[in-house]
Amino acid sequence: MMSTSEAGVTPSIAIIGAGPRGTSLLERIAANAAEFLPDGLLDVHVIDPCPAGGGLVWRHRQSALLWSNTRADECTLFTDDTVDCDGPVVPGPTLFEWATQLSQGTLDLPDGYRPRPESLAEAQRAHRGWFSTRSLVGDYLTWVFRRTVRTAAPRVRVHTHQALALDVCDLRAGRQRITLGGGDTLDVDFVIHAQGHIPVRPRGGEEVLARKAAAHRLTYVPPASTADISLDPIRPGEPVIVRGLGLTFIDAMVLLTEGRGGRFHRDVGGELRYTPSGREPLIYAGSRRGVPYRCKFAYALRRPPAEHPRHFRLEVLENRPLDFTADLWPLIARELNEAGYRELATSHSDCLAMPPDAFLARLSEVAWNTPEFKDLIAHAVPHREDRIDIEAPDQPLVGRRFPDHAALRQWMTDYLAADLARGRDPRHSAHLAVHHALFSVMNTLWEVVRNGLISPGSGDQGLPAFVSMCRFLTSGPPAPRLEQLLALARSGIVRFLGAQMETACRDGVFEARSSSVDTTVRAHALLEARLPRRPLSSTTDPLLLRLIERGDIREETLVDPATGRRQPTGVIDTADGRPLRADGTPHPARLTTHPGDFPRPRANSPFLRQSDTAARKALLHVAQSL
Repeated sequence: MMSTSEAGVTPSIAIIGAGPRGTSLLERIAANAAEFLPDGLLDVHVIDPCPAGGGLVWRHRQSALLWSNTRADECTLFTDDTVDCDGPVVPGPTLFEWATQLSQGTLDLPDGYRPRPESLAEAQRAHRGWFSTRSLVGDYLTWVFRRTVRTAAPRVRVHTHQALALDVCDLRAGRQRITLGGGDTLDVDFVIHAQGHIPVRPRGGEEVLARKAAAHRLTYVPPASTADISLDPIRPGEPVIVRGLGLTFIDAMVLLTEGRGGRFHRDVGGELRYTPSGREPLIYAGSRRGVPYRCKFAYALRRPPAEHPRHFRLEVLENRPLDFTADLWPLIARELNEAGYRELATSHSDCLAMPPDAFLARLSEVAWNTPEFKDLIAHAVPHREDRIDIEAPDQPLVGRRFPDHAALRQWMTDYLAADLARGRDPRHSAHLAVHHALFSVMNTLWEVVRNGLISPGSGDQGLPAFVSMCRFLTSGPPAPRLEQLLALARSGIVRFLGAQMETACRDGVFEARSSSVDTTVRAHALLEARLPRRPLSSTTDPLLLRLIERGDIREETLVDPATGRRQPTGVIDTADGRPLRADGTPHPARLTTHPGDFPRPRANSPFLRQSDTAARKALLHVAQSL
């Protein structure tokens, strides 16, 4: 079979995956190409069954009720002068800036790109705090891809292949052959895997529930992205048990209510109310934590947050295996506390019982959690609600018991209303400053993990808990979505099950219980409102299955410090970005990237640094092969 590449003529790189990561890799390859190939051309092949740019998650064809969970002014795919990368900085607009240019008619339109009418209409409504539809984000990513194709030419020639990659195998002299759906092949010098989230089959308890549901003619919706499932089998007026209160739940909640003709509106007092259409189910929702993540802040800090951590920095850490609890947590805690109290002192000095300058000077002198620190806070911050409590439990329902679901509902509506007020009132901006500091801390923590500085000792049990806390505090729904959840709870459409939720299928129906209420809820439908765990052993992706079978990749495993068991992580095992084969050797002509949070502008984004590093490694390999 003939190859569709120009083997032996032009050096070439293939990127498998054309979503945000693949688009970012293409942009970084184009930016760095002149350094590594000053006198030559480069062919880049981008392979994805979905249109390039948005990929599967951000594709255009999905409900406009599905939103991005990041503000438009906090989304970018371009580097800026805060990004610590070896390649050149190539600035570009954030999603909000792009939408503004689009609405004003000043957006540069590269060949092959035409904005959809829906995107133009939404762009005209967008503002800095706008939570865009996923379709609009997809249009932005498509524009970034097309702009990159244009600016990369003529040195870098980009070839898009809207097809599924089925296999990658070695040829003589180290070249790589990619087999595409339909039988075509591409021969290239280097391959970068950028597939993002991989498809998996149901496993374990999910497989058991699916089998029992089929046997009893029940409706079971397994874990998946909301845009990829059908909620039509969930019947109006009947109870549905929903497991999960994260972002997938928010998506499902909106599709099962507003998506079925219900209407949100404000009463004369300004409170959001919900008028049902009659086609909604009764939604019984619970999870391990029992409450949603904290909602996003609806305001910004008056002044830009600090760009770099003051205490938790790589240069202050010893180059030895570090224990999270003993070595890292004190520095992280001090970082977060100081961020919050500095914002309190500068923006809300009336909350202090001493001059703000004196407070900040003293704060910089004392270590976190020492008697001196505690005395300072007790004296200077008299009101408890103004204090920063980073050790407050991120599972507020633990230890709480309610006599019935009505009592739980009252507690939950009060909790949601308080969280909503906190997210909307700039009076609580100290907590927003902690939120920003968490991103800086996570950037440094990523470097600590990447450099192998975390020890395998028992202290590492604090690391998963800290990551879980970060998600709880920073990955919640936009405030308008939490307000809709509150309205649905008050209307009786959404009913809460509580924490430590357990589900089973008994006597031909689904059952749900929790540690919060001693009552069992029964239903003929169960919706898994969460993304699936993605171990490689359960993937249905034909490319990954072929690579596993041939021993070209293996799954990364980590040792549980408490039990000593090796646990799969769901990602390809790598060394310095290169996939490890079954025998533990790295593949010299391939790189693997992993999904990451959408890059934020002026935040030294790890996502963009990883893309730049991968692009430069691929280019170096190609240059050395000439």
